[in-house]
Amino acid sequence: MLIETSTEVCSVALGRGNVIIAEREIKEHKAHARVISTFIEEVLAEASSSVKECDAVVVSEGPGSYTGLRVGVSIAKGICYGAGIPLIAVSSLELLARLCLTEGDIPDGNLSVVPMIDARRMEVYAAVYDRECKQLARTEAHILTEESFSELLANGPVIFTGDGAMKTQEVIKHENAVFRIADATARGMLQSALEKYKRAEFADVAYFEPFYLKDFIAGISKRSLLQIP
Repeated sequence: MLIETSTEVCSVALGRGNVIIAEREIKEHKAHARVISTFIEEVLAEASSSVKECDAVVVSEGPGSYTGLRVGVSIAKGICYGAGIPLIAVSSLELLARLCLTEGDIPDGNLSVVPMIDARRMEVYAAVYDRECKQLARTEAHILTEESFSELLANGPVIFTGDGAMKTQEVIKHENAVFRIADATARGMLQSALEKYKRAEFADVAYFEPFYLKDFIAGISKRSLLQIP
């Protein structure tokens, strides 16, 4: 069972070996809590399976939407507790890199893949991977400018992917820049999850928390401010 909720997309998939056999997804603001249980029931029914037959639950660990990650991780942990199966966490940026490397043409040369999740204003959450999906640079929050990722771009083609690539292409005009706007979906976690399962690299169900990258800041409405004496 694979659960991805790090962005506005809510995605659930079921894998058998290295094949996705059922999946559901929707891209709708704040729909995660409303649809995720239904999606889980539907993919299990489509595969004529049950939670108890699953070897593990895989969840995107972030970075990404605070609320989305909380929903996905909470339900994943609940399933693991109830069924007594392990929890596997996969980076939401790594799954974007996997999708990019397996679902499109790959340029020749010293390739870098930079998966991006849109944050506020001109900021993105990003990391750097090579063509083998090995992470080359740590996950960070980047304020986009014309000089962003200039060293990578000078060394060869760079694919910017994820929903953060949309605003990146408005800023970065380098000839080596390739833009593939894509959504984070659960199927992108399958290969990484299989590798972690073989290594018995499981998250602690009791203590696992999403990787938010930045602290959550709650907004205060203008109406509330007007009511403060």
